[in-house]
Amino acid sequence: MWEERAERARRDIAALATGGTDPAGLYASALAVVQRTVPFEQGCWAAVDPDSLVMTSITNWKPWPVGVREYEEYSARFAEAEYTGNEPNNFAELLRRPRPIARMSDAPHRDVVRSVRVNDLLKPQGLEHELRAAFRVDDACWGVGSIFRDGGHDFTDREVEFLDAVTATLAAATRIAVRARPASPGPM
Repeated sequence: MWEERAERARRDIAALATGGTDPAGLYASALAVVQRTVPFEQGCWAAVDPDSLVMTSITNWKPWPVGVREYEEYSARFAEAEYTGNEPNNFAELLRRPRPIARMSDAPHRDVVRSVRVNDLLKPQGLEHELRAAFRVDDACWGVGSIFRDGGHDFTDREVEFLDAVTATLAAATRIAVRARPASPGPM
């Protein structure tokens, strides 16, 4: 049953890529596809430059429940924690793994209690559980993402396997969406 759901999700995500959408549109629709099988309260996915791993566009499942100024501060703190901190399961770390996916609950407790991302950014929003993945295909990362749940149930092993089963398709779809963008005009 889970493999059938993953196969259906891969087909749906691949079909989204053929529609000529940009990464933000792709991720908004793909998050809805994933949400049908793996329920979550919040999600944040980003296309990344495969050479630098710098995020080039960010898509939230729903707007973060903070004001504009707070959101800008939140985004800056998240980026600082992701790129310069010692956060558990950071995306660069995930890319070094054979399976670029991880639940926060699988990280060592000593790392979780020191995590800025978990303790300063997620918990104040009521989010306790995180499942994150890097979207990799042909040895290149084209996107990254996290989905979050409140203090109820953590993500199950089956849900981790499901998201893992669609990450390569997400990567391929992102690559298509990025390459389909119209070229920006040069200096005039």
